[in-house]
Amino acid sequence: MTRKAPVLTDFDSSPSYLISALGNKLSVQAARNLRRQLGLSLMEWRVLAVLAVEPGAAPGRIIEFAAVNKSVVSRAVNSLLGRGLIDRAPAPNHGLRTHLRLTDKGWGVHDDGIAARLEAEERLLAGLPAAERDRLVKLLKTLMGNVER
Repeated sequence: MTRKAPVLTDFDSSPSYLISALGNKLSVQAARNLRRQLGLSLMEWRVLAVLAVEPGAAPGRIIEFAAVNKSVVSRAVNSLLGRGLIDRAPAPNHGLRTHLRLTDKGWGVHDDGIAARLEAEERLLAGLPAAERDRLVKLLKTLMGNVER
């Protein structure tokens, strides 16, 4: 019996492979740099970043934004609480829900880290004119929407 020619992944032109590989490389690099520069895990940084943009966010919002499971965010939140980088308060009129905020110390760590994160993003996008950067963001948002369907 003759085997049909196999269908193979073309890694050089597969958008899902390229996006996944890029995401993995960026995560590894960011995790290494965050640990070295700030003593934070990548998830801890993401929590700080979300709370800088959305002060008082609930843990569920961070889970939604980071697209990870509850236990990953819970570990990061507990670590940040223990280090005094964030604090937690009960939500008004809702006894079980909590809101998280950066402490002054947390803002200091965020401010120390954001410049390095923006420099890393600039290195990633080097060589792309502003119009192509805008187009890339629109394409990535479209792909994110397609995944969520």
